[in-house]
This record gives sequence, C-alpha cells and structure tokens, in this order.
Amino acid sequence: MPRAALVVAVLLVAAMLLSLVVGAYPLAIGKLLSGHLNEAEWSVLTQLRAPRVIAACAGGAAFALAGAALQALFRNPLADPGLLGVPAAAGLGAAIALIVVGAGAALWIGALIGAGVAIAGMLLVVHRGAAPMAGGTVTLLLLGIAINAACAAGLALLTALASEGQLKTLSFWMLGSFASLDWPVVIAMVVCTALGGVALGVQANALAALALGERAARTVGVNVQQLRVRVALITAAMVAVITAFCGGVGFVGLAAPHIARLAAGSSPRVVLPLATLIGALLCVLADVIARSIAPPIELPVGAITAVLGVPLLVSLVTRRVERA
Repeated sequence: MPRAALVVAVLLVAAMLLSLVVGAYPLAIGKLLSGHLNEAEWSVLTQLRAPRVIAACAGGAAFALAGAALQALFRNPLADPGLLGVPAAAGLGAAIALIVVGAGAALWIGALIGAGVAIAGMLLVVHRGAAPMAGGTVTLLLLGIAINAACAAGLALLTALASEGQLKTLSFWMLGSFASLDWPVVIAMVVCTALGGVALGVQANALAALALGERAARTVGVNVQQLRVRVALITAAMVAVITAFCGGVGFVGLAAPHIARLAAGSSPRVVLPLATLIGALLCVLADVIARSIAPPIELPVGAITAVLGVPLLVSLVTRRVERA
C-alpha cells in the first residue's frame, strides 16, 4: 500500500501543477515554481486556478471515500454515493431554488436543503422501522431507491416549468463543475471532506470485520446495525455538502475504490486512504480535460468522469456475470 499511495501522491502533485498552468490564460511552469508572476498571473493563480484545483481534490476525495465506504458496507463493488439518493435530492433542491429564486448562492442553499431533507428522512425511517429491519441493508437500499425515484419524478415536473436558461444552468450544475468557487466555499469543502475522512477512518476496522460476514463481525464485537447507520449518515452528509457546491460528479465514487482494490487489496483500512488519493487525482485530471478540449468553453466535469467511468462499469458488470 505505501508504494501505491506514493505513486498516486506523486501523480496527484503533478496533475495539480498541470491544472494550475493549463487554461484559457496559460501560465509558465517555470515562473510558477520560481514565484516570478506578474500581477495578472498572480490573480489568475490565486483567484481562479488554485481554488478549483483544491475543490477538485476535495470533491474527488469525498466521492471516492463515500464510494469506498458504501462498497465495504454493502459488500458490493457496484455501490456508489448515489445509492442512498442524496445527490438526487440535492439536485431536486437545486432545481426548486433555481426556479423559485434564481441562480447563484440560492442554488447551493437549495441543494443543501434537499440533501438535508433526504438525510432526515433516512434517519426517520431507520429509527422508526421494524426492529429486524431497522438500519438493515435492505432498508437502506429500498430507501435510496425510493428517494431517487421521487426526486427523478420531481425533476421531470420541474423541467416543464423551467425556462430554457434555467434548464441550461441546471443541466450544467447537475453534470458537475469546479469552476467559479470562491475560497470560503472551497474551505468548506475541504473541512467537510477532512471530517468525513476522519469519521470513516474510525470505522475502517469495523468495516474490515464486516467484510468477513455479519456473523464474524458480531463475534468480534461490531454492532452491525449501528455501523450501517453511522456509515450511511457520514457518507450522506459528506456527499450532500460536496454535491451542493460542485454538482453531480459521477463514477468517481465507483471507479476510485475499485482501482484502489486492484492496486492494494480489499481491506477497507487500505482502500479508504488510497481511494481518497485516487479520487482526487481523477477529478483534477477530469477538470484539466474539461477546460482543455475546446477552450474557452468548459465542459462539465461530470461528463468527463462519466466517459471515463462507463468502460469501468461495463467491465465490473461483465466480470460479475462471468463469475456467476
């Protein structure tokens, strides 16, 4: 694991440097490393490039952490952060805010409220469910399906009410972007990802025990029901905040943990930190590609990660079918 983590960390630093110099206003790598930038270049670096690079790292790490934790929790490599319905709820909240109030900060606030309602609903159902089912895998999966279906229906209805401009804004937001994020938002994303990472790291040993089966986990003292609730809430809260600010960035939560398992084994103690680095790397690279294909036009980051992630998803499904 240390060797794999070192390789990914080096690649991440290189990708971050590349992201800082690439764009509609290119910066010379030599001037960047030496610090000899003029006023305009310094403004571009500190106000445009640096915030989006750090946001990409935080967003990618958060989605990868959430995906790795949920895959360990459900013992299914096809699980991803969208499984619990929180990103869909954030999208519905953003759509309502966009149509009622308008773009800008209202979009983020609406997304946070929508995700918060989904998390509150999750808590309510888990704590009021029948004892054998409360906090169980089936409960969480069915709840996620219900939330995703309800939000999809709500978005379909709102689409009919939205103007052409609102539809374009909403579509771009839902496909994800790390552009136009100021420092307070970026700091909030970093803090959210760091807190979520620490909280999930504390659960790593319990998730490793769960990988051996629920009976084995209970034998070593793991309360499986409480573990499910804790991991679900931590990942939901983390994904809610990140999605509210940067929109839906798909497939990172699916791809990064799988790559980590291929590189260093399946133990959650190893997969969680390594997937964090890989997720950050994938999002930084996707952001570079998104603004390099057709400058000055920027493509949605989620579209790039989806294009990269679809072959991986097909590969995973094919392998599972072959093993069945």
